[in-house]
Amino acid sequence: MKTRCFDALLYFSGQGLAQPLSIRLVFQAITVPASFTIYEQIKEPKSGRRLARVCLRRLLSLKWKDRFEVEEKDAKRVLGKGIVLDPFSPKIKGTETEKRISFLRHLLGNEKSMILALCQEKGIQGLKERELRDFCRLSPASLERLGQDLEEKGKIRILSFSPLFLLSQESLHFICQKIISFLSQYHQKHPEERGVTSERIERRFALARQILRLALKTLAHEGKIRELGNLVALSRFELALMPEEQKIMERLEEMCFKGKLRSVSLKDIRLKFHLSPKKLEKLLSFLIERKKVVQGREGFFLHSRWLDDVISNIRELGKRELTVSDFKKMTGLSRKYAIPLLELLDEMQVTRRKGPSREIL
Repeated sequence: MKTRCFDALLYFSGQGLAQPLSIRLVFQAITVPASFTIYEQIKEPKSGRRLARVCLRRLLSLKWKDRFEVEEKDAKRVLGKGIVLDPFSPKIKGTETEKRISFLRHLLGNEKSMILALCQEKGIQGLKERELRDFCRLSPASLERLGQDLEEKGKIRILSFSPLFLLSQESLHFICQKIISFLSQYHQKHPEERGVTSERIERRFALARQILRLALKTLAHEGKIRELGNLVALSRFELALMPEEQKIMERLEEMCFKGKLRSVSLKDIRLKFHLSPKKLEKLLSFLIERKKVVQGREGFFLHSRWLDDVISNIRELGKRELTVSDFKKMTGLSRKYAIPLLELLDEMQVTRRKGPSREIL
């Protein structure tokens, strides 16, 4: 990938040398007219070191740490040398100069410093392998090894290896804080909703799917959020219930414990209690979140105490296997509900399918 403007460290032999109006840069056998603008003079014992933005008269293919010579254009006198730091220098405003200098100082370091600086510069978008290979001449194997070293030191997170995709730990922390703040504001505005879809969070912050998943996984591990299917909510958040909703919810729990929810449709329940689909979903979700009710794969609802009793009865059978017929007799369920419930028990690792029957684990 070719560039016309880049940032570099320039070495001039004369400490008091004024900025030349016109120069030539020599990259191996290639000579190109150029001009430069000084960011700052590095105040160190080594004389004439300057961080600068260099603009070429034509495009060249440059990489991090490429070396060149600086000549005076007319006299063809060597003025000094230079090292490419950022091959793709953006035009910045005066207020951004300090941040740019800090970034370039990190690029003066070794390969790990360079990768970490790029990760931090890319922020919440993450750093892709293609961008790294455009930036430097390191091989994919070297980039992966350096990435793993940085991850072990807690500096970055590797989102994928092929292709390599990196995120700085600093950016991950920033994203997590932003998600927490966004969820807090959302709960305040929508106390009647269970949470926010992960797709909405993804769009809100324009995040790559891998970065969003890592952030949500980190927050869940820290106990700051809970994921409810496709919804995300703060761990401390609870749905706001009106007194009449609380009464209806208690009746729904009772119906579930007695098995009545399996004999009526959700439409029948909505008509019975005069509920909208959204309101019924809210109340059932509340029961699920409080671990009062478990929802089966086919959409039916089971009271958690009843399910615990079923699991205890299975384990007290003293058998290694359980047939569908035995399970139907034990629970009083028809085949319509017995099979989905057995599949739920498989997911819970209570049983494991073994031909037409189940192995009791």
